Amino acid sequence: MKRYIISILLPVTVSIGLLGFASQTGELKKLIAETNHSTIQFSVPISNGLTRITGKFNEFTIDIELIDNDIANSRISAIIKVNSVNTGIIGRDEDLKTKDFFDSEKFPEITFVSDKIEKNGNEFIAHGQFQMHGVTKAISLPFRITGQNGEDVIGFSSRYTIKRTDFGVGTEWKHTTDDNFIGNEIGVEIDFWTKKPKIKK
Repeated sequence: MKRYIISILLPVTVSIGLLGFASQTGELKKLIAETNHSTIQFSVPISNGLTRITGKFNEFTIDIELIDNDIANSRISAIIKVNSVNTGIIGRDEDLKTKDFFDSEKFPEITFVSDKIEKNGNEFIAHGQFQMHGVTKAISLPFRITGQNGEDVIGFSSRYTIKRTDFGVGTEWKHTTDDNFIGNEIGVEIDFWTKKPKIKK
């Protein structure tokens, strides 16, 4: 199921020790994605790979809970708003929100919550529960740290492939002439950096 090895944008090979994380036993730090400079996008093969379309979700949240400032001893959760899908064509976006595809009225969010994170060489794998279109499956999402600026700004990058039919997306929709018009394997690219959440007064 995985085809994209975590390389999400800049090949940086750094160990956690070099990222400047201070270790304090039991310390919990909460960080969030700075969405103005972060992206969750996807690409879909069209007509048996003759071409492809790309899109993204404009509204999402990603939360990181760092324990002892250790990525491998942490938790990642994400919520994507389905109605924010944007492929650059309004009519197509409206189609994607219907029952033929995402059915955003019934399933307004796509979510991921990690169960554990393991270090894999210079990269990491977030094992967790991914839910889309009312279907929940365990996935192993590879990612890497692209760099760090200060204590709270950490860059994350991931590449992954999801089979849309595993989640019942678009399984009933039929093209008038091409049964394989929409590809099944959807490439996912996630790139974000973090910041400290604002303290609510």
